[in-house]
Amino acid sequence: MADPAASDEAARALNAIRELHATHDALLESVAGRYGLNHNDLRCLEILHREGEMRAQRLAALSNLSPAAITKVTDRLVAAGYAVRRQSSADRRAQVIRVSDGHAELRATTWERVHADAVAVLDDVPADRLRGFLVLLGRLAEVNRAHALRLSAALDDPDAEQEAREP
Repeated sequence: MADPAASDEAARALNAIRELHATHDALLESVAGRYGLNHNDLRCLEILHREGEMRAQRLAALSNLSPAAITKVTDRLVAAGYAVRRQSSADRRAQVIRVSDGHAELRATTWERVHADAVAVLDDVPADRLRGFLVLLGRLAEVNRAHALRLSAALDDPDAEQEAREP
């Protein structure tokens, strides 16, 4: 039988994660407003910043947006000066997208204090606990990825989700 105290702690932890997610979402909305972008545009810009240069198909997969939506997002990011398109060195028929050099100053003034404040909080945590936390976050990210795929598949085939639940 499950330990009720452990279940209470798990519920409190999940609520804390939900609160963190909500406050992070509010932060991203503020940043999107500062950049003059919408949520999806900012999300794609952040993916490009984190992952580096990539083809539009990869950006679509990482953002869970359609190829048509990625074309529009990329057009807006390029028009705003936050991203650039160029010919791929690996395949001259393909284009790649990357964050523009001009974006660096705005990114720094936007994120430096957020980063410094977050690092200050994390610096108070012992290294062994941070390593465990990283493992936990990775496992929770996998849960999210798996359910995002499951729910996306259900949109394409509503019977798929029901079949997945049946023993």
